[in-house]
Amino acid sequence: MKRHLVVATTLGLALAAGCSTDEARFLTPQRLATGLVIILPGIEGESPLNRDIRRGLQAGGVGCAMPIYKWGRPIPVAGLLINQMDVIGNRLEGRKIAQMVVAYQDNHPGRPVYLIGHSGGGGVAVFAAESLPADRQVDGLILLSASLSNGYNLTKALAHSRGGLVNFYSKADIGFLVIGTTLAGNVDGMRGPAAGAVGFKAPGSQADAARQQAYSKLYQFELSSQMAGGLLGAHASTTHSEFVARHVASWINSDSWRRLP
Repeated sequence: MKRHLVVATTLGLALAAGCSTDEARFLTPQRLATGLVIILPGIEGESPLNRDIRRGLQAGGVGCAMPIYKWGRPIPVAGLLINQMDVIGNRLEGRKIAQMVVAYQDNHPGRPVYLIGHSGGGGVAVFAAESLPADRQVDGLILLSASLSNGYNLTKALAHSRGGLVNFYSKADIGFLVIGTTLAGNVDGMRGPAAGAVGFKAPGSQADAARQQAYSKLYQFELSSQMAGGLLGAHASTTHSEFVARHVASWINSDSWRRLP
């Protein structure tokens, strides 16, 4: 019976990620038994950028299953704008991912689950955490240059993340995450600078205790030129395998985020 559950989980993740040979080697029973890291691309869909994220995780010693989840509509050119602006569709994608997480946890109890989202995928990762049942959590969320409005209320997502949420942002990412998101909006529909450019706003002193407590699990890091390999203004700088191996993999490998800087 257990073998059937493992096979069902593998098939479900493979169908969501795409059934290529490359994907299959990151969805072996051995990797699934170690944990699950779902990588959510930006509005461009699966690309060298998100494959670089996976290479960086592997180089950093992450041995979990690592599917790249293809969310959004695969329409050439126009699909980019549709994926950025389709708020309802993006939230529905979050629900699908939450269902995948629940299925995995049912079949692999006690194994860690992480969501990593780049650009628009960062917003979808947050929507997925929000869509989890009341009694479920992922182990952590990691956002790379996220296209989610900087004033977005993370309380619900943080409540569904055991370790919390890590946000890597760059104030030099102006073209995509300030100008672009002001004109077209972020994936949550709000126009203005994204959290991937300026960070998330901390709750004010008037915020209720639940929100203040939730935000104690928000960890934000502004990219320096050294961290970004000299490509500080590049929207893809947080996807480079060297950056991911040095600055992202350690979060997946740690058993307690509160002990990390």
